Amino acid sequence: MSTFNAATFKSALDTLRQTAEGALRDRSTDEMEMVERQISRLDALAREAQQSMWAVEVRTAIRRLENNETLSEADLDVVRTFLISDAEQYLALENNFDEWVSELHRLIAEISQRCGQVDRHNIAELRGVLKDMSRLAPDIRNHLDEERRVLVFHNAVRSLDSAARKSLARLLRDQLETTTV
Repeated sequence: MSTFNAATFKSALDTLRQTAEGALRDRSTDEMEMVERQISRLDALAREAQQSMWAVEVRTAIRRLENNETLSEADLDVVRTFLISDAEQYLALENNFDEWVSELHRLIAEISQRCGQVDRHNIAELRGVLKDMSRLAPDIRNHLDEERRVLVFHNAVRSLDSAARKSLARLLRDQLETTTV
């Protein structure tokens, strides 16, 4: 685990902003690939920063888990913050899910309507609809995965037996010690 370096983070953010603006202005797929890589790098830096900022509290929670001590509400909040706060924030910020679902329903209806009329003149239209669906489905799946992650966490911490406490302590330790940057 590294310590948070605000200058490195700001530099990565500035680079991302500039690259994204250029990619959108130029409508460049190559530059958008660079944006994707920079987003991943910035996310890794943010994860490292979170690990650094919460390390003391997480180590305390790990010790309590390993010693079979009761976790306080503050401990549970630290564990939640450390393990699923990214998912919770994504779900709070994402405001297109309902539109994605509506659009998927619309595209399914469109495919159903075209199914009986597929010929060499409209097969490209069908493929275009399928391409649209193939771009939409991963966004919906990701949203549902994050919802599941939050739900599983909350259900799991309600009843921590000895094995679950050890697993959770190990997961926290692995997260704390993993460097991705």
